[in-house]
Amino acid sequence: MIKVDDKRHQELLNLKKELEKSRPHDITAMRDWKHSMSKILQELELFK
Repeated sequence: MIKVDDKRHQELLNLKKELEKSRPHDITAMRDWKHSMSKILQELELFK
């Protein structure tokens, strides 16, 4: 079970890094980006 959690945690960190690199500049895309980022950050909070 711990291995699965570690794997998911690493996946979330990688997703967060990719989203940070590809931050959009138009309003509509920014809303989607912000929603995705908040979901990742919420799930990362569970690992603390």
